Amino acid sequence: MAEALVVGALVSGFANVVLDRLISPEFVNLVVGKKLDRKLVERLRTALLAAEALVADAEQKQFGNDRVRKWLDSLRDALYTADDLLDRVFIKTEIRNKLEYCFKLTMLPNGMYNLVNLRHLDIRGTPLKEMPKGMGKLKQLRILSKFVVGKQEDNGMEELGGLLNLHGSLEIEKLENVVDGNEARSARIIDKKQIEELLLKWSLSSGDDMVSKTHTDEQDILHGLQPHTGLKKLTVDVYRGKIFPDWIGHSLYQNMTSVSLECCWNCCVVPSLGQLPSLKSLRIERFDELKSIGKEFYKNEGHQHSSPIAPFPSLESLEFDRMSCWEEWHLPDSEAFPQLKSLQIRGCRMLKGDMVNQVLMRIVSSSSDVSKVRQLKIQDDERWHKKMRLDGDSLSIRGFESVAECAFKARIIHHLTSLQEIYISWSESVVSLGGNCLPKSLQKLTIFHCHHIELLQQQHKYGLVDLQIYESCDSLTSLSLDAFPNLKNLEIKDCSNLESVSMSEPPHASLQRLTIFNCPQLVSFPQEGLATPNLTHLDVSRCLKLEALPRGMNTLLPNLESLDIQGCPNICRWPEGGLLANLKELRIGDCEEQVRGLSWLGNLDNLTHLTISGVGCKSIKSYPEVGSLPHLPSLTTLEICWFKNLETLECNELLRLTSLQQLHISSCWKLENMAGEKLPPSLLLLRIRCGLCTYQDVILYIGYISSFNSKIIGGGN
Repeated sequence: MAEALVVGALVSGFANVVLDRLISPEFVNLVVGKKLDRKLVERLRTALLAAEALVADAEQKQFGNDRVRKWLDSLRDALYTADDLLDRVFIKTEIRNKLEYCFKLTMLPNGMYNLVNLRHLDIRGTPLKEMPKGMGKLKQLRILSKFVVGKQEDNGMEELGGLLNLHGSLEIEKLENVVDGNEARSARIIDKKQIEELLLKWSLSSGDDMVSKTHTDEQDILHGLQPHTGLKKLTVDVYRGKIFPDWIGHSLYQNMTSVSLECCWNCCVVPSLGQLPSLKSLRIERFDELKSIGKEFYKNEGHQHSSPIAPFPSLESLEFDRMSCWEEWHLPDSEAFPQLKSLQIRGCRMLKGDMVNQVLMRIVSSSSDVSKVRQLKIQDDERWHKKMRLDGDSLSIRGFESVAECAFKARIIHHLTSLQEIYISWSESVVSLGGNCLPKSLQKLTIFHCHHIELLQQQHKYGLVDLQIYESCDSLTSLSLDAFPNLKNLEIKDCSNLESVSMSEPPHASLQRLTIFNCPQLVSFPQEGLATPNLTHLDVSRCLKLEALPRGMNTLLPNLESLDIQGCPNICRWPEGGLLANLKELRIGDCEEQVRGLSWLGNLDNLTHLTISGVGCKSIKSYPEVGSLPHLPSLTTLEICWFKNLETLECNELLRLTSLQQLHISSCWKLENMAGEKLPPSLLLLRIRCGLCTYQDVILYIGYISSFNSKIIGGGN
């Protein structure tokens, strides 16, 4: 009687536990596959409460009815089984939803082999040391993102061999634990027909307990891991053999689109990959023993079924990275890489320049449509100044004298018909650039620190819109704007021998911005004036020998808005013809001749911004001098900077600037005084960055301003 009561109580209580778990959100979400529906839960609860009432009634009747007691016994067993099933369901939920990228997870539960109905195990991004034993029992697994090979028989490669329903992507790690080719073949990789992506990976560092194997053993192991011919993507990482088995690159792999071979330090030869008909992406990295790439790369003569197609017929992206001993790259006689869009060579310091030239020539000449070549990148990381990169419509060559010379002399660049921008720098090559060696599509040319490049101008026309020359073209003494009829922006900086800018076919209607900076030999502009009616910005700063601004600026430059003549000591007057009616921004200074008396500026009625720089004005201690400022009725911003010995700012003189809203004083390290009683009442912002001038000084001089809209910004720099 007592035993029956205990059994009944256990059944009733255990039933409540199981029923609670059955209506839990976790279980319903897993089984139903959608968010928990409140009406569904209520129906489940009603049905389970009715079942609970039935059990309670049976507990009372079991004492006089053997059939009821037996029914309760069987129900107890069923509930135990249901609870066990729920345990497995919840384990599956945890595995499916919460193991991916668990960065501290190093071991899976030992009882994993009991989850015989498990279909999905995603353990990407987890640092597992090895797989638990008996994984081969999970015959229903469809998704297994990673298998970490253990050292024991019950968690080694043979366990992977039993999983024939795997789909999608599979990574096999710690292949150093595989003893030989037979063990590798026991994984039955070739029988896993639904695998599309395969990563085969050995560990980077070898521990003391590693199995010692020869290079031949490693090759046999990799041979035993051959996948089915429907594979689409293959990665081999840290392979320790010297050569690859023949299956890698075999033309039977018709669907292979991506191959990546990384950190194969002992490999002295690349596998034959050129006959893979669908290969689009190829990456080869850290082949430290490789010295030469030859005909073996393009075709394996031993492949009986190899078809005579152009090598790499579909390849679009090719990348070589950190090949420390690679010296030579030989191309086949037939046209290779007809579809190549991206070539990247990075950190291959031993690769000979003439080899790179040959490759560039071949790629450009053999491409079925050269306009599709979107990216070429050659970079020496250890000698960082060497770099070549074609990215879309932009080409950059840094260093690589032989590459730059070949690219222009062999007219490789001329064939890049979609090219819009070229940046060439740090090259000592002797190259003559003419309009016929540049593609017609080219819009922008930048030359930086290339002293021996020559710009041919006689009988040459360039379609450039933007030309920038920095510390280059030592042979350039005169630049003719006639050679650049479409030019909108011209910048010439630090060109030591430039003497003049000429024009014989005025007007030049396209030019909008002209900068000639720090060209110490520049003397003159065209004698008739600079007829550029759409020019808005002119900068001739730091040209010490420039005798005068262009003639007739008021009529020939009707749209000029910004002018910079800093560091031009000979320019202390406007040219013939009078003032610039539309000038809005003016920068002067860096020589006492311009700064001392500003009356030569005249009345620039539309000027809104004026910058006065005191570089080289060592004798000026008080500024601006009384009566030196002209009438500037529209001036809203004044900047005074870089007066090394300036001690006093004459505020009374600034009262003449009746529209002044912003006053910036910077880098005047000895400034201590602000003489005068007032600043212009229109002032809204006073910014002082001079170190010695204090906030108290500033406040004294603008304390009369009743409006609190004014800002005071001070600082030491």
